[in-house]
Amino acid sequence: MTAGRWLLGFGVVALLATEARAAGPRPEPARTTSLARRSVRDGGLTEAERASLHAGDTVSRPMLLERGEGRYVGGVSYQVVNAPAGAVLAAMGDVGELPRLLPRTKAARLVDVTRRGARVELTQGTQLVDTTYTVLLKRVGASELRFRLDPSRPHGIRDVWGYLRVRPLGQHKSLVTVAVALDVGPGLVRTLFEDRIQRVILSTPRHIRDYLEPRALARSEARSAGRGM
Repeated sequence: MTAGRWLLGFGVVALLATEARAAGPRPEPARTTSLARRSVRDGGLTEAERASLHAGDTVSRPMLLERGEGRYVGGVSYQVVNAPAGAVLAAMGDVGELPRLLPRTKAARLVDVTRRGARVELTQGTQLVDTTYTVLLKRVGASELRFRLDPSRPHGIRDVWGYLRVRPLGQHKSLVTVAVALDVGPGLVRTLFEDRIQRVILSTPRHIRDYLEPRALARSEARSAGRGM
C-alpha cells in the first residue's frame, strides 16, 4: 500500500479547514452550553433544504459551541456532488489530493497508520499566517469518516473534531455532509478571524464538489468515447 492511497487499505480520511475569504453575510450561529458530540449529528433535512440541495446550493447550519474556556466554531454543511460516492471517498483517501480538495490547505502528510486509525499532519492558512497540526482519522461504517485532534503532536489550535459522510444518490450522485467543531484557542486569531474560519468550514463540501465534478465528468466522457470506438 502506498502512502498516497491509505484509505483503500484502512478506511480513514483527513478533513479539516481554516480561514477563508468572506462570502456574503453570515447567519447567526446556534449556541449551546455543552459540547455533546452528537450535537453536530442530530436533525434531518427539511423539504426546503432538500430542494435547495437538488438545485445545486449548499445547505449549512452554523453553530457556536461553548464549554468552560473552550469556544468551538463550525457547524454542518450538505452538498450534492455529481460524482459516485466511491469516487468521493477514493479522492479523499489520497493524501496528495487533500491540498486541492480542502480549502486553505497547503500541505498534507501521512504520519502513520495503526489500529486506532491514521494520523495526518495538515498545514493550513494564508500567505501571511499558517498553522500545522495532526488529526487522527477513523472510518465508521461504510460511509462515515471521523476525525479529531491528536494532542500528542505539535498543534497550533486548541482542538478540532468532526466527520465526513458520503451517501450515494443513485449511480452518479452523492450527498456529502461535513461537520466540524474547531477551537483555535484564545488570542488574535479568534478575535480577528473567527467569522472567516466558520465560513470556510461551512464551504468545505462545496469546495469538494467544485474540485471533483469536472474530473468525474471527464472520466465519464472518456468512457463514453471508448465505448463509441
